[in-house]
Amino acid sequence: MSNAIIYYFSGTKNTFTIANMVKSELEKNGIKTTLHEVTLPYKVFPTPDDYDYVGFGYPVHAFNCPKILLKFAKMLPNTKGKKAFIFKTSGEPFRVNDSSSYKLSKLLRKRGFNIVLEKHLLMPYNIVFRYKDSLVKQMYLYNKALCEVFVKMIINGQRENVKYHLRHRLASVIFRIQQGGAIVNGRIYSVNKGKCVSCMRCVKDCPTKNISLKDDKIKFDSRCAMCMRCVMYCPTSAISPGILRLWKVNGAYEFDRIIEDNNIPIDFINPETKGYFRLFKKYYKNADAELAKHGITVVNEYERKNDTSSDVSAK
Repeated sequence: MSNAIIYYFSGTKNTFTIANMVKSELEKNGIKTTLHEVTLPYKVFPTPDDYDYVGFGYPVHAFNCPKILLKFAKMLPNTKGKKAFIFKTSGEPFRVNDSSSYKLSKLLRKRGFNIVLEKHLLMPYNIVFRYKDSLVKQMYLYNKALCEVFVKMIINGQRENVKYHLRHRLASVIFRIQQGGAIVNGRIYSVNKGKCVSCMRCVKDCPTKNISLKDDKIKFDSRCAMCMRCVMYCPTSAISPGILRLWKVNGAYEFDRIIEDNNIPIDFINPETKGYFRLFKKYYKNADAELAKHGITVVNEYERKNDTSSDVSAK
């Protein structure tokens, strides 16, 4: 039996959700798949040489790959042309996000990896503002379909290289200041004592171990990746993310509830969409075209599965 390993970093579980979608599709095709979450301190990890397929996943942070995954990539042993794929998640469809993987790709190639595919997938914002349930549902369902196609391409040995345009790479370099900003801003996170219930979730779940309890107080250090996990998953919205406090988004997206709610439409982005989200129309138009090549239409597939589910329930 073939096998696969997916190394991923995920802040608020968006990339983790996509990693599970990719894993599900791989296993549907008889490929046993292991997920390895990259956290600090770096722990013993499965070596890529033991796997037939190797994947890397991350959320785009300010048009860059998070430093925690880049440092992990440097630790990987050299391989001899091992085929690899990359997927990245962000909340907007801007082409500059493509270049976020330039540095990661360069590091992996130095380790001997042969990168055959990259995929940029949209997931809801965990900062700035909260996405509506209808857009979350549309993103989720499209991602399931796109991951199905992505995995088919991986298995079929198809290659699709991403072009890292110079202007996009320059933008990534400029916005890399976010990584330094995270070190500074991470120290000025604060906790509202009146809201905090001392559940310790932020301390336990921080992927960089930046949060600790000292003298009965929650303390923040300089290892913050500004991933927003502590802010989003705090059950009482007690954490303020420093200078980003006006952009905080609290409360995880309830994917299961949203997908199962038949009253939530799945066409938030449509030909009539205006305002900021009109910028998303081209992304979904291209996604529809890509899926159509494989005989997949998201709305029809969703309705078919939903009708089947209803029939089973009726019986």
